[in-house]
Amino acid sequence: MINLIRAEFLKIRTTQVWFWLLLAAVALTALLVIAPLASTGQVSSPRDVFDLFTASGTSYVVVFVLGVLGVTTEYRYQTITPTVLATPSRWTLVTGKMIVYALLGALYALICIIVQLAIALPWLSAKNVHITGESHLVRALVGVFVVVTLFGIIGLGFGALIKNQIVAVSVGVIFLLILQNILSVIPRVKVVYPFTPGGAVAGILSLRRNAFDGVTLLPFAGGVVVLLLWAFIPAILGAMFTLTRDIT
Repeated sequence: MINLIRAEFLKIRTTQVWFWLLLAAVALTALLVIAPLASTGQVSSPRDVFDLFTASGTSYVVVFVLGVLGVTTEYRYQTITPTVLATPSRWTLVTGKMIVYALLGALYALICIIVQLAIALPWLSAKNVHITGESHLVRALVGVFVVVTLFGIIGLGFGALIKNQIVAVSVGVIFLLILQNILSVIPRVKVVYPFTPGGAVAGILSLRRNAFDGVTLLPFAGGVVVLLLWAFIPAILGAMFTLTRDIT
């Protein structure tokens, strides 16, 4: 397993995808932190401060794409063939990839959190906005770390289910950014929104339990459980399907 993990990291290091996606995550974090800070009166209450420090959580979309590419790129360029020859057990292969992309998600989360703090803390100090226990700063940062880390596995599982790279990335991003938000406004259907990935993220990264009319978000722990299910079930199903599927 250790050798498999090392091999996965070697594959990642030999491409520039991880670097450009990291830049995208950092740029998105910086933009979402600077925007409210630059607006007069946008950050004043403890809730505003909490929302500010969850801005880096939006980088989960970038990490999701990274996870999808971790599987689909192998199928696209047929590097999956020597990978499976070296590691015949598909369960071992998927487990190794899950560990690697969870670690990558954690790394992206830490970097985005550091960028967020480096921008926000001096700016808030200059605006005489003091960070207190009421701002739930620790919960915000822990929530961001959990969300971004798990989306590395979610992307990996989604990519294992849909081998086609373009389809997997396109459908996944459209679902995360558009389709699940549409679900939240459809009568009788919107009750499922808290159990979607976006609904779970909202429950983790929000102090508000009532996000929409008739929709109650899950508490922090409930959101984490839902994300864990979205992370591991697709990955397990992907491993099951590839056990009997031709890789060529």
